[in-house]
Amino acid sequence: MSVASININEAIARTVEQNGILIDVRSQKEFLEGHLPMAINVPLNEIQSGRFNLPKQRLLVLYCDSGLHSLNAARYLERRGYRVINTIGGLSSYNKSLTLKH
Repeated sequence: MSVASININEAIARTVEQNGILIDVRSQKEFLEGHLPMAINVPLNEIQSGRFNLPKQRLLVLYCDSGLHSLNAARYLERRGYRVINTIGGLSSYNKSLTLKH
């Protein structure tokens, strides 16, 4: 099975439309320096080690700086039965204001 990938603006819209959860897989430090509005932080290393609590019934939309780490996280979660979408280009393709603290 292949993980669906969409651009960052579509990812935000899809999250809202489908009552999904927008997940920033970067480090907590990077997250605090700026993230997408309404995103939560679940770093890639926590996902890969199984130290996360995410609902399987909700769509998970993942992003990082470029799309590579979020793709790895999306593949990991998809293999475990989660509905996931990765963002192509990540934050590097986002040209609006970021939220600075959560």
